Amino acid sequence: MSNWRRGSAKVEGILGLVVLLAALAGQAVLAPGMPATWRLRRVVRSKAFRQAREEAAEQLRERLGEIARTYGLRLVLCQTIDSCSRGSRLNFRLPHSTPGVESALTGHLRIIGYFAPSEPVEQAVPELIERLPPQPQYSRDLDPHSPGPHSVHDGREVVQIDWDIPGEHLIPDWQLPRKSRKHLRRTVTNDPAGLTPEQAREAHGPLVAWYLTDLYYDQPKSR
Repeated sequence: MSNWRRGSAKVEGILGLVVLLAALAGQAVLAPGMPATWRLRRVVRSKAFRQAREEAAEQLRERLGEIARTYGLRLVLCQTIDSCSRGSRLNFRLPHSTPGVESALTGHLRIIGYFAPSEPVEQAVPELIERLPPQPQYSRDLDPHSPGPHSVHDGREVVQIDWDIPGEHLIPDWQLPRKSRKHLRRTVTNDPAGLTPEQAREAHGPLVAWYLTDLYYDQPKSR
């Protein structure tokens, strides 16, 4: 092939790449109906938003009480992680992809209940596993000696649980993901205040942790 033809083919390849990138860029547009950040911050501070968060937290704490009664555990620490985030200002869709439901603002609550079993953890965890509702797709071959967290079905929904394995595995402390510009509010509160999982472990021995979550607020982008 002559130098001229090779050069022409190279130019055509570059032009094709440019056209493809332009087509993809055409899919990335400002999200319609995305409120300004200051408006979303006002929503986060509103009474309705606060009530939604408090109601969700109360319901999750009630579930922790049910878990304690059902599995013979004693709740010694409740850790609540509240995260409010705005949606993306861009809508980027690859060709032929199915667009999902976009959110302008979400409020997400995670509650971790740390429990002290009434029996040695080596005995309590196998009994807990036996008392879980039969859900083979989640609890099959659940090994008491295997570090968690493990996904199980507790009779209401799929949740995660974890437990200390003395000398091998300790439930890791929850770490907030790195903060981004999308985060409008993030808080972590412990009840009792000031008590850490490590201190709870020192006071009560090996622990069992139950992770519950709830999306308590979801504001879609207006169309």
